[in-house]
Amino acid sequence: MKDLLKDKRIAAIGAIVLVIIVLVAGFLFLSHKTASQTNQTGVDALPTQVPVPTISASDLGFTIKYGQGGKTVIASVANIDGISGIDYELSYTSKGNIPRGAIGSFDLTKKPVSKEITLGTCSDVCHYDQNVSNIKIVLKITKTNGNVFESQATLDSTAQ
Repeated sequence: MKDLLKDKRIAAIGAIVLVIIVLVAGFLFLSHKTASQTNQTGVDALPTQVPVPTISASDLGFTIKYGQGGKTVIASVANIDGISGIDYELSYTSKGNIPRGAIGSFDLTKKPVSKEITLGTCSDVCHYDQNVSNIKIVLKITKTNGNVFESQATLDSTAQ
């Protein structure tokens, strides 16, 4: 009788081990299948960057020049037909080869459409950057139909 109980316990333990092995194998199979399907559908893939269409600065009538004393730049846009918004990002290098910049937007309700951008920082008083060079401005133009375009221009630092 003892041998019969011992055989039943061994059979039960064997059955439990077998069930665990089947469950683990099934889990591994399903997780591997799900992972390979995810990779095939591209869910894990990085999104593709779509290039932003450009508009030439001359088509916008866009100009950039130094303000009085070279402490500011004045950016102007003459042709705003069909444009609902213009944002800008100005970048430049100052004394000590320090990268600097400014961001903002143009007020399209005021004519002429122009923006004076300080080359430095202002709070109570202005601290202007010195030895400014490599001035570049990138415009993000939003058309009235919702399409977005980019334009850019540079300013020669010897033209001060």
